[in-house]
Amino acid sequence: MPATGVSSTPVSALPPAGFVPPQTAVFDPLFPPPAPAAHLRPEVAGAAGARERARIAALLLDDLLFAVPVFCIDAANSRVATDRPLRFLSEAAALVNRGQAASYVATLREFVCAVDVDGTDDDWSVSALEHMTARVDELGGWWVTRKSGGGAGRWHLIAVLRTQPAREAFRETVDTVRLHWGATPQQIDWRRTLRPLSAPHRRTGEVELPSSVEWAKNDFPSWASVMPVGRRRVLMERETAATPWQRPLREIPLGEFWDRLRNPGADYYQDRSRSELLSTARLVVAGYDAESAWRVVADARHRGFSRSRQRGRSWWVKFCWNAAVEFVDSRRGSRTERSPVDRWKRVTGPLLAGVRKFFWPGWTVATRHSRERVLAAVGDRMARQGLGNCPMPQRDLENDTGQSRNTIAAALAQLTKDGVLVKTKTYDQSQGTKSSNEYSVNLLVLDFSAESTEPPCSHTLGAPGRSWFSLATTLALTPGPHPTPRLYHLSGYTPTPTPTRSQLANVETGLRTLVRLRVLRRRGTDRWELTAQAPRETVRARQRKQRTAARIERERRSFKAGWQARRTELNRRWEEQRERALARRAAQDQSRCEAWWKSLSEEERRARRVEWRVRFAAMPPALRAARVEVLAERRFLAARGVAA
Repeated sequence: MPATGVSSTPVSALPPAGFVPPQTAVFDPLFPPPAPAAHLRPEVAGAAGARERARIAALLLDDLLFAVPVFCIDAANSRVATDRPLRFLSEAAALVNRGQAASYVATLREFVCAVDVDGTDDDWSVSALEHMTARVDELGGWWVTRKSGGGAGRWHLIAVLRTQPAREAFRETVDTVRLHWGATPQQIDWRRTLRPLSAPHRRTGEVELPSSVEWAKNDFPSWASVMPVGRRRVLMERETAATPWQRPLREIPLGEFWDRLRNPGADYYQDRSRSELLSTARLVVAGYDAESAWRVVADARHRGFSRSRQRGRSWWVKFCWNAAVEFVDSRRGSRTERSPVDRWKRVTGPLLAGVRKFFWPGWTVATRHSRERVLAAVGDRMARQGLGNCPMPQRDLENDTGQSRNTIAAALAQLTKDGVLVKTKTYDQSQGTKSSNEYSVNLLVLDFSAESTEPPCSHTLGAPGRSWFSLATTLALTPGPHPTPRLYHLSGYTPTPTPTRSQLANVETGLRTLVRLRVLRRRGTDRWELTAQAPRETVRARQRKQRTAARIERERRSFKAGWQARRTELNRRWEEQRERALARRAAQDQSRCEAWWKSLSEEERRARRVEWRVRFAAMPPALRAARVEVLAERRFLAARGVAA
């Protein structure tokens, strides 16, 4: 993304500092007017003048980008009621200046698009913004970005596109970025209403203008200034709850999920929309329909649904229930989402193409092929599970690729070091088999041009050898029949200009093996291309995979049994130490009581005995008998050196 934060279209001359266009007369100033330059130092006068010019540029852009309806909001992001509808931004600004509202929101014009990015950190959000702004430049549009306030990773992108097909293409790009990044609709949100540039933030009260808002104003395309300003007609329809696939109704399982509904953790308050969406998806899996699920959500005891109860059933149906039904059903019964072709086009192909472009030159021939095969298994697993953060047990990858654990561990470490993968969670030994390392894919690595290619074959290729999968991947990413020397170079064997006969022998062996597996076919004398068929699994390969799967299952059972025995032993030792600590504390309390009693004088002891006899005589018979039993037990334990 350019450092200026605005689109890279040619810039015209800036207006003079004293020029105030007449369009700004309808706005009340949100900043106090600067003092005359004669009463200020030169550097202060220059800063005040730059701030005034930035304010004017923001007001002019708001007049071009936004239209009615306009409404005010308070610090809790709730709409502020007014006696009449607001027709101008200046009316909303006046209410904010008088303290009757925290900020105001307006509707974008027909040719303006906006995206609200609410990422976990600035790196996450800037990575997504770079892809979207690059797409706007490709479509010949104008854009500006600004921080939306409220914490790191929160940005607004406002884009102006000339035609409706361009706007639809940009929206498809936004959906693609959201899908590949594994984000929720709340994290990358397509907006039709937004806070104008000149409006303060609802919490901080500050007006954070883009760093080069003057340049953005002068970059604004002339064709957009004469576009029609009519309102978008919105049909307000009641949201209909989607009907999930019929599942056997089960009660909400006890344990972690139930506790999360009742007492949500800290991550819930960081992203409540995502947490409530996942909890609603769990209700869908449990077999609840919309009515029964809403009864669970509406129960005030379930504090994990506080936002849904606050915004009402219609909001919950639109943003939680329908989204959860689509998420669960598409990943439980859709053949398209689970097909190898779909997984290759969505994740695996763009991932391998990007890694070849950016990272292959820095890797050796001995490591690039094994890492590529491990990365293909990682991408396929992420696409199959449909999650942004995906658990990656090394034994599962060993079962998928047939490579050794050491090779897989080294590949994952190098991919994480290079920034291809991001480790989001580390294995917790105290959780045993319920925990593993979790990874997510860096979106900047993906090369979306590979979405139009076809998958070469399964990453669990039947034949041994790390380089043969790279040969098939080369033909998938660069379609067309290729001769053997060109496949040699494209597959990253060596940078020598002319390979020797011995160097080509290994490639030819791999090509013949892929032909036998029905992955490749020969075109002419020395040209190869993909067959778009599944690889033929030989008996020998099937037996080897079965032996690997059986060994991994034995290792997991052994680890689980050993871990359970170890946890049982640790719990037993902890209970023993706890009992000894309680006994020591009780003995210390008894010694302290005896020392206190001995420190009293004989007269005070006699007075306390008389007082306790009077109290004991005043007790009811039942309490008196219980007190006798307690004192007898204490004497019994004290006689053996342990106090109760």
